[in-house]
Amino acid sequence: MSNTSMASYEEDGISTASTTDSGALLNVTSSNTESTETDIAILLIFKDPSTVYWVFNVIVTAIGLIGNCMVFALMREVKFSLLSYPVYLKFLAVSDSAVLITSCIHESLRLFKSFYLMFTSLAFCNVWRVIRFIVGLLSPWLLVGLTLDRFFCVVFPLKRDLFCTPRKASVVCFCLTCVSVALMLPLLSDVKVVKGPQDETCVTGDKLVSYYVFLRLLFTSLLPCLLILVFTVMIIIRIKRSATFRKRFTSTSSGSTDRAQDKSLRPLMLISLLAFVTLLPSTISESVILILMIFKLHFKTLFFLKDLWMPFNILYLINFGQNFYILVSSSTNYRKIMKRKLNCANVPKRNENIPVATSSVNVSDISKDVTQSCTALS
Repeated sequence: MSNTSMASYEEDGISTASTTDSGALLNVTSSNTESTETDIAILLIFKDPSTVYWVFNVIVTAIGLIGNCMVFALMREVKFSLLSYPVYLKFLAVSDSAVLITSCIHESLRLFKSFYLMFTSLAFCNVWRVIRFIVGLLSPWLLVGLTLDRFFCVVFPLKRDLFCTPRKASVVCFCLTCVSVALMLPLLSDVKVVKGPQDETCVTGDKLVSYYVFLRLLFTSLLPCLLILVFTVMIIIRIKRSATFRKRFTSTSSGSTDRAQDKSLRPLMLISLLAFVTLLPSTISESVILILMIFKLHFKTLFFLKDLWMPFNILYLINFGQNFYILVSSSTNYRKIMKRKLNCANVPKRNENIPVATSSVNVSDISKDVTQSCTALS
């Protein structure tokens, strides 16, 4: 689960418990004693975040934001201007930064019970909630676009110049953004306020809970992870086959060129693979928790998942700030570019008033020498 939960339990027998994952609401409202156990279970699992968890959240956010800013500096290199994958990385840097910032703010408000500072207006609370949904949906699909772009480059190298261009990459990113917005806009139409013991916030209304759960489980988690895994495995298989073919039939010079191209793919493949690894635990735990809560089953399993939720959520957030560090740690080329940029920024400006030595040349002497040389040749 990516984010927030909230529950309130009143001793007079009337209880209201609600949970949100990236703002989604799974409500349990009851005045009967039959649902008391369910309310207590949800309260225990989605209690306020601990201080240690919040500190880790802030650290991951800060390191991730620094890395995302450095992605822009790295991708501004002239040699990347005609390539398609820097476009995906730039869009990812913006979307991932939005996920980290909104998550850190939300968890801080939860810890200090200060939702009222931002959510006094129901309209603002609703817009904030949907923005978090949109960026949470967009980032995994941008990774799918990046993986698919590399897939075309490897599997269809002769058509690379046709499909893998900066212009087409920008079109794909804009289309993914528009689709994410379109899918989440219906959530603006159904919102309600949930009051806790000391605070209150807005959550998805009862009518659209199932719709959000469907989007969260299928389109935000399971389907992107599956596509990333499939395309990555196919790329790896194709690269291995190409390497075997080169050893048998190609010369040393062409083989070295192809190996250099394979090395350039390595950082991007690591980004896709590590994204899959960091998203998968959160996806599995979230799916189980949401299903158990919908059907009110296996409270013992919910208690067990409670202990796993916080580290899984931190691992989930790491995905949104790791791209730059993967690039520079897995590629000598990217490290050289960053060193050069940092060195250029630290080199002091030279004094422009340095005297330049000049020498005078007698034009008549030069013409005389040229005439003598031509006479000697004739």
